[in-house]
Amino acid sequence: MGNCCGTRGREEGSVPLVAASRSEDVRTLLETRVLQYDDGRGSYTLAGRSFAKEQLIFQEPALLLVYPSRDPPWRAALRAELKCVSADCAWQYCMAVHCLPPAQLPVPLPEGLKPLSEEARRRLLQLCGESPTADEAPSELAVVTARHLIELAAGGGGRPFAPRGGADGLARALDGFASRLSRNAFEVTDLKARPPTAADAIFHRISFFNHCCAGGSTATWTWNGGDGLLSVKTTGTVALDDELTISYIGRPWSHLSRQARRRYLKQNYNFDCLCKSCSQHSVARGPGEHGIEEARGGGPTEGGSKLVNLLRRYVHEEAMGEADDGGTTSDASPQSGATAADGGADGGAAAATAAVGSRSEAKATSLSSASPCAKAPLTEEGRLERVLQRCVGEGLLQVSAELALHALREEEGHVGKTMIKLRRQCRSAAS
Repeated sequence: MGNCCGTRGREEGSVPLVAASRSEDVRTLLETRVLQYDDGRGSYTLAGRSFAKEQLIFQEPALLLVYPSRDPPWRAALRAELKCVSADCAWQYCMAVHCLPPAQLPVPLPEGLKPLSEEARRRLLQLCGESPTADEAPSELAVVTARHLIELAAGGGGRPFAPRGGADGLARALDGFASRLSRNAFEVTDLKARPPTAADAIFHRISFFNHCCAGGSTATWTWNGGDGLLSVKTTGTVALDDELTISYIGRPWSHLSRQARRRYLKQNYNFDCLCKSCSQHSVARGPGEHGIEEARGGGPTEGGSKLVNLLRRYVHEEAMGEADDGGTTSDASPQSGATAADGGADGGAAAATAAVGSRSEAKATSLSSASPCAKAPLTEEGRLERVLQRCVGEGLLQVSAELALHALREEEGHVGKTMIKLRRQCRSAAS
């Protein structure tokens, strides 16, 4: 989620950024307006009219949707090699190959490689990200991906493949697309599929929504794998020219104390949050946030729910680690190189990830509603669906369907024990 500067008012001199294409109904764009700050802080989205609470703002299909569990053999081999280089960033380059223009793809195309249309690629390039210069050395991930494409062409019996700019030019193009994907991609889960199936997705309009903490966001989203549409609705009443924001993190992380959630966002998304909830010291806190704030000084306590103790432990351990390192808190002013504006100069809404891209929370907070849980005896699919629902409810958004299924099988189908294992894994990853 690129332009992670939080909720800000409209400024003088801002200009419209997104225009309607010929194939798009202009009326849908009248629902929202995307503008860009003059000072380089990025973009923001305003309501084009007033909305009632829980009213649909718009729906949009994904520009690109990649299911790791459905990888054809060539992409599965590519993903496996990329994971050896970086398990956190491999997904970006598996998506990036679909973003290349036809001139940089082998002929015939490998099975399952459907490139973006020119219009979809144009929209992707509007999102925040960095394009490497001709004198920059490509990343190792990009070099591996480019080599795979060239080898595919050589082994496929097609015509000779000579990508524009050679192998290095192809790798730099992949780095440019991966940069945008790392900051704007969502992880969506089709809970109606059997088993529930996770996918990496990139959207256009919602990628210009900024982040806001502590229940201060004005919009939320859901994904319906059946019709392939992401739906964006308001969380409360919205007036004309109000900024439309979403939360990049779910409960309980979005309702931690201000210092703790800013630290969490910094660690997982690599930006200093400047949303209204973080910028205003006097902002009212919800009951959950107040309770965690009060528990900060004493570390984990006896009694209370396991989730509350998990949050207390997180806040306590982070504070202790910060004291040991002699570091400063995230209440300090944004520093160059890791500021909110640097998170996305062109706006964005999915993960501006730490150190190139731990995607772990890199996606927004809502998933499609699941069907009612079946009564006992539960099948493995039913148990998995229950685990995923609980992960969403607890804000453990880095837990994929594959990871949940692996943990469930390790715990012999016990949902409660599976959740304990997943919480521990998430806590370890966040520390």
